[in-house]
Amino acid sequence: MNKRDESLLSESGEDSQGSQAEVALHIAPSVLKTASPEVPSSKYYTLRYLLAATLAVGESRIILPARSDDSEALFRGCRALGAQLTWEDETERVLIVQGAGRIDGSVYMLQGTGPVTIDVGNAGAVLRLLLGVGTLLSEVTFVTDHPQSLGKRPNRELLEALNALGAQCEGRSPEGYLPVHMQGGTLQGGTVQISGARSSQYLSSLLFLGPFLPAGLNIDVIDGLKSQPLVRATLEVLHEAGIVVTYDETLRHFSIAPGQHYQPREYIIPGDYPSAAALLAAYASSYSSESVLQLARLRQGDDVGEALKVALNALGANLHVAGDTITVRGGQRLHGMRCDGDAIIDCIPVLVACACFAEGETVFYNIESLHYKECDRIDDLCAELRKAGCDVEPQRDAIIVHGRPEGVEGGVTVDGHSDHRLLMALAIVALRSRHGLTLTGVEHIAKSYPYFFTELQRWGVEIQPVLG
Repeated sequence: MNKRDESLLSESGEDSQGSQAEVALHIAPSVLKTASPEVPSSKYYTLRYLLAATLAVGESRIILPARSDDSEALFRGCRALGAQLTWEDETERVLIVQGAGRIDGSVYMLQGTGPVTIDVGNAGAVLRLLLGVGTLLSEVTFVTDHPQSLGKRPNRELLEALNALGAQCEGRSPEGYLPVHMQGGTLQGGTVQISGARSSQYLSSLLFLGPFLPAGLNIDVIDGLKSQPLVRATLEVLHEAGIVVTYDETLRHFSIAPGQHYQPREYIIPGDYPSAAALLAAYASSYSSESVLQLARLRQGDDVGEALKVALNALGANLHVAGDTITVRGGQRLHGMRCDGDAIIDCIPVLVACACFAEGETVFYNIESLHYKECDRIDDLCAELRKAGCDVEPQRDAIIVHGRPEGVEGGVTVDGHSDHRLLMALAIVALRSRHGLTLTGVEHIAKSYPYFFTELQRWGVEIQPVLG
């Protein structure tokens, strides 16, 4: 977490052994004050820009990188690949990256050699993108200290593709669970198939690896492709880093010619739309027109951002967009709608929470991949929302919400299931409940938005730690 940030979680104290005591938070029903907070930087772009800088030959500058538990996992991984990371000054807003790439004759390689062990924490995207370039090291093992979360997320299809290219990769189980041990260093390239049915991260991982392969890389995507906006973000970053990728309009066939290498650049990280979605959903679902939120540094034209705006408008939110600034005012009567959630998959939990207070039925569909996140974001989310008094129906590929504009009862304890997105969604519901909610597992908010609860306090929300 950034030095500039103060987390409400620090109030929990320590136990007799000096370790952090388990803490829950009680969030009371509240009217949100007018606010214009600084949106956290995009995790998607921080990961991709920092990885491109790590792979470059030379020095890059990353301006306003995201700061969270996931960021720390990413920093560890980039250093293990051989990059040198230093802050430009004590404000920690500009990261200087001395890339690990080097050219030896006609061979493009990484300075890092291995064997190394990389602890990826609970950061699934960090893991998947590092798995590809990890094969450039002689030996690497990826581990996690979250065996019940990231430790149960599958990597099989990606490991099979990397093995087909000449690496030796083995996970803990046939599904490729962590820990994953890899031996590489001698990949040549060629043509490989990858499934896009479970995660677009597999494809992005191969795309980042492609420029290092002496024979180039051709990728054929089978079984469809989830979360296409994130693939487009990868392609955007590769282009900015000087890598030419040819691909068809369907995003099913990709080609990276040999002889390319990552160029050092200066990258400016935009605001994070999934984090912004939590704030926008909280204000959109407020019953008071005095609740006004203004968020800046949200890049126009971003696929996730544009789809999020469409969804909020479809719910009837009082939304105004001016350049890279979005303003939302509460007090608007929300109404049900249908939403294809694939393009905004990480925003779905908070949008579901918002829809719990809309009039009529809302259906979020094409969201099966939510079953494979930090927790089961369909079944687990619906179970906790039902405890709070919401009327939601989990399905294999959808969530159906029957809105209750009058609010919900609350007055119970709900579990965040070690998932930052669920915690944000449950906090939104707490604000519109008659008796508030007690949230457990709140420490996991640090995965993406460490000061989320502190921000809510600043906006007039009554939040009290509840020691276990």
